[in-house]
Amino acid sequence: MKRAGAIAALVAAGVGIAATVSLGNWQLRRAEQKLELQARRDAAERAAAVEVTARDLAGLAGRAPLRVKLRGRFLHGKTVWLDNRIMDGRAGFFVVTPLEIEGADAVVPVVRGFVARDPVDRQRLPAVGMPEGEVVVEGLVLAEAPRLLDLGGGPPAGPLPAIWQNLDYDAFERASGYRVARLVVQQTSDSGDGLARRWPQPSSGVEKHRGYAFQWYALAALLAVLAAVALFRARTHSEKATS
Repeated sequence: MKRAGAIAALVAAGVGIAATVSLGNWQLRRAEQKLELQARRDAAERAAAVEVTARDLAGLAGRAPLRVKLRGRFLHGKTVWLDNRIMDGRAGFFVVTPLEIEGADAVVPVVRGFVARDPVDRQRLPAVGMPEGEVVVEGLVLAEAPRLLDLGGGPPAGPLPAIWQNLDYDAFERASGYRVARLVVQQTSDSGDGLARRWPQPSSGVEKHRGYAFQWYALAALLAVLAAVALFRARTHSEKATS
């Protein structure tokens, strides 16, 4: 019975070691992915801005991250406010407004910046500047706006402007009535609108991933030690029983 119990314990330890090592490797891969994305983002930010016209939009998403300059008109009535964003320790919204480019068959969602929320009324939309007429926007083309875990079942139905957890392209099209390019431009230029643009960096959290990896590897080592102790005790007991 004790021999069977020791075997079961060793099997369980082996499964645990494999699982914890795998989780540690996953955390390290996430850290490496973030560092690679940061390197690509840094290179894009150092490059000269590419001026984008209507005919350039089709292939733009595949070139992300890319520093660009766009000319167009903001459709402020179609703005989406992305909730639960943090910047400089303050909670608030990312303001996403579609930019209409002359001659383009789709509008470009521009993540214009951050504004702190009303501390009393969470649903109240703060006042922000709304540049009118033709504007020039510089920023980085990204495949999508930064996303958060959404437990609410997706964007709410209803007209814009609206508070959403994440930007959904299909829902944005339905709500706005415009075709929407499958990309976003994270604005870096100043439009005099009072929005903050100290954007979170992709490498944020790398040390956390490495810390988690160390914890998983440490747990794997502990399981290995416990398995070795169990095996030693099982052998000792077996030798005493046969002597």
